[in-house]
Amino acid sequence: MAAELVMPKWGLTMQEGLISRWLKQEGDPVAQGEPVLEVETEKMTNLVEAPAAGVLARILFPAGSTVAVTKPIALIAQPGEVISDVAVSAPAGEASAAAAAEARASVASERGSVAVAPAAAVSAPPPQGAPIRAMPAARRLAADRGLDLSKLVGSGPQGTITREDVEHALQVLAPSRAAPVQKVSFYSDGIRLDGMLYTPEDMAPGERRAAVVLLAGFTYLKSLLLPDIAKALNAAGYPALVFDYRGFGDSDGPRWRLLPAEQVADTRAALTFLADQPQVDPERMALVGVSLGGANAIAAAAMEPRVAAVITIASPGNGERWLRSLRRYWEWDEFLARLAADRSRRVRSGESTRVHPLEIVPPDPEAESFFEHIYAEFPEMRCELPLETADALIEFRPEEQVGRLAPRPLLLVHGTADRLVPPDESRHMFEHASSPRRLELLPGIGHFDWVMAGSHGFKEVMDRVIGFLAEVVPAR
Repeated sequence: MAAELVMPKWGLTMQEGLISRWLKQEGDPVAQGEPVLEVETEKMTNLVEAPAAGVLARILFPAGSTVAVTKPIALIAQPGEVISDVAVSAPAGEASAAAAAEARASVASERGSVAVAPAAAVSAPPPQGAPIRAMPAARRLAADRGLDLSKLVGSGPQGTITREDVEHALQVLAPSRAAPVQKVSFYSDGIRLDGMLYTPEDMAPGERRAAVVLLAGFTYLKSLLLPDIAKALNAAGYPALVFDYRGFGDSDGPRWRLLPAEQVADTRAALTFLADQPQVDPERMALVGVSLGGANAIAAAAMEPRVAAVITIASPGNGERWLRSLRRYWEWDEFLARLAADRSRRVRSGESTRVHPLEIVPPDPEAESFFEHIYAEFPEMRCELPLETADALIEFRPEEQVGRLAPRPLLLVHGTADRLVPPDESRHMFEHASSPRRLELLPGIGHFDWVMAGSHGFKEVMDRVIGFLAEVVPAR
């Protein structure tokens, strides 16, 4: 029986999702757990995986459709399985009339029962010496293209090889383009990290381009904000890798332990992974970090000559100065006493006190409202960090390493209305850096009011990021 692929429900308030693109087409084989499509919500972009192995027999809603959660959006069948007609309602929400008409027309054109034919294989050939059954058209095409028919398994009667079998085999054997977005994983200090690799759709097989590793901020996950930046970079011609740091999101490792040194090590592992990808020029890789991710980018680039350029967005340069700026004098004094007590506890017991992340980084009202909304919608993002994190952040001073980036170019982007990471952090970093360096201060932009892809602030930030990359590390 065909398996239904349904619109997932990721957040507590999620009612519908936008199908941004299908990564597989009707008739394509899929493995269980393999990404089949990409879905967007207001704040999250993620991949939807196949619930079973088989063939993508029918796509019920085309790209661009907005579909209610838990509603079937595709059917996965076994090769040769007969699929009964499925009633499909119009896409929900804001789907265009054209998308709805396309979905209905797709079903109407397949009215009745549909048999899903197995694809021809390029393995398990007939026994040696057995006669090869092939249609004349298949023999001619195979001869023209130099394809050995003995390596094929036919899908026609009694295993006869058809022209379609030959065409399919040629597609399999031909150099293929990288998928527009792939679920990937790699290791850092033996810990598996989970990521997504975004590739421009206009890349030719064998082509290599400059590429970017995107780094998340304080407790952020790869599915928030970073996919929107990755897509903007793709549109400008750059492959982009996003990933979860160890202990966060879908990555392995001690849960919710945030130590800058470990995140810098994860960044360096991500660079090594990206350099090994066939669509990437390993001599032209850049780091783009958001908030704390920008500080990680500078620290990693100071140790990695492979990094061709660094861009930070609203990033701290000195952890002690940053955390102190968020507190009144007596609050800072009490906080230091609390950290001293926790250091003693760690020495005696090997454990650090767990606290809400906003006890370490006290938010301004705008940031507090943003985090409350995120935690309410995505409770899986709620976490408790060890107070050891605060000690590590206080000792983290990438501004003391930023001078080692030269002669590689550095761009510092910061909103003048940022009250969570004051713009002086980027100013100090700029003073410590050597040329070539650039500081872009964006009037009226706060720490979070640019993070939505459709916002004016997002466009302002990305225009500067992409413009700088095109100048110092062109995609092609």
